[in-house]
Amino acid sequence: MRNYVSMFCDEFKYPAEAKECFLDAFDKVSACEETAGEFMGLVEAYDLGDDLLDKLTNLAEKCGVHKFTLHLLYFICLSKRLRELYEENNLPYEIYYDTVSDLKWKLMECHHVEGVWGSFVANWFRRFYRLDRFALGRLQFEPSEIDFDYKKGDKELKKGDLVINIHIPSAGPLHKELCLDAYKRAAEFYKDRFNGKPIAFVCNSWLLYPRHTEFLPENSNILKFMEDFDIVWSKEQPHFGDCWRIFGKAYNGDPDDLPQETSLQRAYASWLKKGNTVANGYGVFFYDDLPLNK
Repeated sequence: MRNYVSMFCDEFKYPAEAKECFLDAFDKVSACEETAGEFMGLVEAYDLGDDLLDKLTNLAEKCGVHKFTLHLLYFICLSKRLRELYEENNLPYEIYYDTVSDLKWKLMECHHVEGVWGSFVANWFRRFYRLDRFALGRLQFEPSEIDFDYKKGDKELKKGDLVINIHIPSAGPLHKELCLDAYKRAAEFYKDRFNGKPIAFVCNSWLLYPRHTEFLPENSNILKFMEDFDIVWSKEQPHFGDCWRIFGKAYNGDPDDLPQETSLQRAYASWLKKGNTVANGYGVFFYDDLPLNK
């Protein structure tokens, strides 16, 4: 398994320092009598239970490895079996690679925010490993049910109807053409589940904050992403919980304490300095209504 961890890090182009960190962590958890058997036992059992991270945190404390590092190391080891599941379900390597690349995006976030090679949101990975969530190009998707009635033109959704939920990994610029390509891939991937009914996408994200139009530049990729959605509601974030996604750190209430190295950071900092709040938005669109289908 140690060789697999090494090859995995090379395959997904992990920083050399991160690779050495994971190999060192594997050596420590394997050398410790209290943890070696239990860690590999969890891997062999393909354990995705609700108490998984508690188990891993306990092992991390015993072998002297940071819990975030061991959390991610576990899912790296588990990916060996995930590859087999993809093959058994006739899912192409391209989808496997794009999906498992999310481990790298979370790795880089953790190192940026916490200064640790690992993941502080490892619970997020479980649906990937259950084959419930997939990356299809630039975006990630999973089937879901809408929890309200919705109508747009001659198409409508009833509460409980199937929709495709969108997630946006921190995988680089959110170019419009990449998003349209991802929607096309997802519509094809999930089309049989809709039995001929209109395919609908939904998204709940800080990226869909309706007031972005007031302070982001006209050429913003975020504004272009928002264009496809009918934003049906938004919810304020009094404590700006998504601050780390933009600034790489938690919000302490002082906009002057936030880094302002990018145009997005500067726009958000200026917005906050004026006493404004931030919010999540929830958006819906029907695939047939996209520009690529007109």
